[in-house]
Amino acid sequence: MYEYVKKSEYAPVRAELETIIKKVQIEMRKKHKLTFQFQLIGSGQGHLVTRIRGGNRGYDFDYNLILQHPGNERYKAAQIKRNFMEALDKAVKGTRYSFSEDSTSAITIKVVDKKNKKICYSCDFAVVYDGRCGERDGFYYLRHNKKQNRYEFVFRPLEPGIKEKVKKIRARDQGWNHIREEYLKLKNINKVKEKHSYFLYMEAVHNVYHRLFYQNFEE
Repeated sequence: MYEYVKKSEYAPVRAELETIIKKVQIEMRKKHKLTFQFQLIGSGQGHLVTRIRGGNRGYDFDYNLILQHPGNERYKAAQIKRNFMEALDKAVKGTRYSFSEDSTSAITIKVVDKKNKKICYSCDFAVVYDGRCGERDGFYYLRHNKKQNRYEFVFRPLEPGIKEKVKKIRARDQGWNHIREEYLKLKNINKVKEKHSYFLYMEAVHNVYHRLFYQNFEE
């Protein structure tokens, strides 16, 4: 069963991660003349950090590392991924974090308790840039296409209306608590391994919004 992690526990970890990211910013600007911003996303952004009670996977954070739009040029996806991984490896030296791991849509670092054979916590970094004005609302993210063994930037549309729905739910009495309860419930009943926490969060928002604003009309 999943449980929420207390802010007093995860807040210092978030601060530590953002110190690492700032070191990566300095390295990428100095060595590759590449600048980026960063943004906490997913469950961490909504203070909905969870872990399996008594499990060995710990909890995780997700950050977007946001590049400027390349304009009429194109980013060399494989080189960008390699540069970020090298900069992260340099930034985590002397810390408890492992060197970076290359996953399909992110770069992962983690703190492992080797004695007890468990992950304490981890962080996934996605390299992205926003779509240009006039494009569909969305962003491009750096993906490792493992079947074809190549790196590419792939467009992903944004889920429409999520922020507006959250704002309306929060305006209701105990609105945010409804989201917290629904999100934790969905985490515990989810059987789809590939379903990321962010999509469960969006599902929780949709479910709560429907109950609060439409259910009475359907009864």
